[in-house]
Amino acid sequence: MEYTLIIGNKNYSSWSMRVWLLLRFVNAPFTEKSVDLYMPHSRMRVNALGGETGLVPVLVEDGTAIWDTLAITEHLYERFPQVWPKDAKDRARARSYCGELHSGFNALREAMPMNARGRNRLARQTPEVIAEMERAFAIWSRAGTHAGGPWLFGCFCAADIMFSPVALRFQTYAVQVPGDAASNYQSLVRHPLIAEWQDLGRREDTVIERFELPTIER
Repeated sequence: MEYTLIIGNKNYSSWSMRVWLLLRFVNAPFTEKSVDLYMPHSRMRVNALGGETGLVPVLVEDGTAIWDTLAITEHLYERFPQVWPKDAKDRARARSYCGELHSGFNALREAMPMNARGRNRLARQTPEVIAEMERAFAIWSRAGTHAGGPWLFGCFCAADIMFSPVALRFQTYAVQVPGDAASNYQSLVRHPLIAEWQDLGRREDTVIERFELPTIER
């Protein structure tokens, strides 16, 4: 089985990053088609490639398009069980974390737009943003408590992948990750696949000005 993955700019598209990482993590072969985002015809290009909503990511399998990151994650789980933890209760919690992130963390996204190659960018930390940052810290602080390994549920899985763009946002906006959460944060930004994604993003020429926030004066 070979998939086609329709994604946006690697430097700016956090949802594209998640599905790309999932496919690489499970060693699924795929052909990548990239669309520059936030251009006049971006959605039309995604539509033409099979994405019904005009949004990325889209996974195409044998002519069938699957969109929305959680839908793609569950579809991949049917063939690649390592996507989720082996234990049923752990799977339920992992899915809960991912669902919480999928539908929430909106203040953090607005204040810290994805810009993987950016450093020392300035973000406005409102009480809502701080609360969402602290929620991410609380989740990460539980990593390494499983006997199976250092990640949220022992072995690296979709829950860690879903939170990886949050880690890159914190790296971009110089967020100080405290205490027990710092270890999981560092593990995410240094993971070989996540490092590869960042490197590919740095090689892109496209600049989306709306996501290029000012740097911090030092």
